[in-house]
Amino acid sequence: MPLSIPLPAGAKVIINGAVIQNSGSANITLTVHNKANILRDKEVLTHDEANTPAKEVYYAVQNAYLFEGNRGEWENIAYALLDRHQTTAPETTEIVEHVRGLMHDDKLYNALRASRRLIAHEAGEPPETVIHPGEPPGPRPSSPAQRQDEIGRIKGKLAELERRLSAIDPNA
Repeated sequence: MPLSIPLPAGAKVIINGAVIQNSGSANITLTVHNKANILRDKEVLTHDEANTPAKEVYYAVQNAYLFEGNRGEWENIAYALLDRHQTTAPETTEIVEHVRGLMHDDKLYNALRASRRLIAHEAGEPPETVIHPGEPPGPRPSSPAQRQDEIGRIKGKLAELERRLSAIDPNA
């Protein structure tokens, strides 16, 4: 099944290691008709940005996913980094094992997305808030009071966004 990728003006996407940029002034849509390894620019981590242990794992998995010619080399690096991460942060064992299992099953894109949970953990965020393919979203509010709290929080965010919009465009 073809994959359509919206590409705003100036945005980049990597397809099988090739960086493709929309250098025009209009938004476009690329359609990929066969299997390809694709990352949008917002998912790409540069070498300089890989400055923490969890980001190093992400970077290694990313490169294994994108660069078929060096896949084995990058996978070995990723496995070593996962071992090191598990040793230094044993509380991440479940996440590390999940990433390792996805890599073993040759599901590198899913492993890449799952490794974002290590980055979230490292940043002090709850890893379960990071959703990746094949997993349902995190727990939903179960009680009426929790639902009301969530609705109130969303309404507050919406009001803040409307306030910001009216400050930018008084006609909005």
